[in-house]
Amino acid sequence: MRYRVNNLLYAAGPELVNTIRIELVLTEPVDVLALEHALGKAAVRFPYFAVRLVRRASEYFMEPNALPFVISPEGRTVTLGSAESNFHLFAFAHDGCRLYVDTSHFLTDGNGLFPYLKTILYYYLRALHPEAAFDTAEIARSGDAVPEDEADDAPYPEEPLPVEPLGKPSRPEEVFLPAGQPQGYAHADGWTSFRYAVPQKALMAFVSGVDGSPATFLASLMAQAVWDVHPDNRLPLVCGMQHQFRRALGRPRSHMCHVNIIPMVYPDSLRGKDVERLNTIARGTLILRADDANDAQTVNAHVRNEAAIRGMTLSDKHAYMRRALLEGIGKNTFEASYTGRVAWSGLDGYVRSVFPYLDMTLSGGISIEIFSVNEVFSVNVMQRGGWTAYTDRFAARLRENGVEFVSERPARFSLCGFQLPD
Repeated sequence: MRYRVNNLLYAAGPELVNTIRIELVLTEPVDVLALEHALGKAAVRFPYFAVRLVRRASEYFMEPNALPFVISPEGRTVTLGSAESNFHLFAFAHDGCRLYVDTSHFLTDGNGLFPYLKTILYYYLRALHPEAAFDTAEIARSGDAVPEDEADDAPYPEEPLPVEPLGKPSRPEEVFLPAGQPQGYAHADGWTSFRYAVPQKALMAFVSGVDGSPATFLASLMAQAVWDVHPDNRLPLVCGMQHQFRRALGRPRSHMCHVNIIPMVYPDSLRGKDVERLNTIARGTLILRADDANDAQTVNAHVRNEAAIRGMTLSDKHAYMRRALLEGIGKNTFEASYTGRVAWSGLDGYVRSVFPYLDMTLSGGISIEIFSVNEVFSVNVMQRGGWTAYTDRFAARLRENGVEFVSERPARFSLCGFQLPD
């Protein structure tokens, strides 16, 4: 079996690996033998994730990889696609109660990854707690058939879709970029995480009253925080809101990465406005620009890119797709992403928190990742540097709005490397 890659992978290179790390804090220390067992069972149900990347002339493909997944102690990272990871595009690590899952955003996204995480946790916990009861109706198990639309490695149409978009996703030419945010992997040792646990009731009670969502509300608070830190700036702020377009594609269960960036603009004329107004505008922007017809434009961009790179040399494919990816993301003051309130099927009884970590090279310098578990929002604010001015004001804005939270000490974080085959 050979799987085709998402054409976004051709944007990868030494200076652009686009890796992600999911940190799950469990209620008990990680048991490596149980994890090895769970990974083997999950590989049967998710064969398209138990693969290695191969090159055939100017094409990349993924082929089955029978080697075991690497599980590193002390939370250590390895280079995906290399001998360090047994050539897998997933790697795992542990440190006490912390379980780390590493992969590349070129391979999948949060919505594609979560069913795989559930299956791993299910078999892991079954091995350790055979007496535990879980709702297996929404857990993919190793004996189940893999749905065709989930495993499809070519989910895009041959021709662009007809579109009548509701709102053109335009963005200002000049955007304010946060200070003190060094570029490039040379500065990856300075990437810093600021984590907050926010009870869902505390946040949703406020958000629902202003017809908002956790993502638009926290994005609006971050806009206020940036304005607080830079009172003399008059350039607009832009939040790159991550949004997945599976519905418009017609592949709700696709395992591939289907993330679009919606620019949410905060012009200086909104400085000093209350968060309710900012949130209402942000929410309206998201509803307008996340319309199916707008999402179809992202589908069409993929279709056109696929046609454009067909027949190119490998180096030309890399250059073309890197330019297409960076232009598609555009310049943002900060980014925000919310996977949504997902169904844990009882597995969350053994999970304290879940924090996603992102490759900060593609960000404007600040990124907000939101995940939900045990009636708590795990909010991870990441920066390319350790300057605390933005997060100090972000936390202050949470307090001013009466949203309770518990914060952890700032911590440096590392992500896996990513190696393409020769």
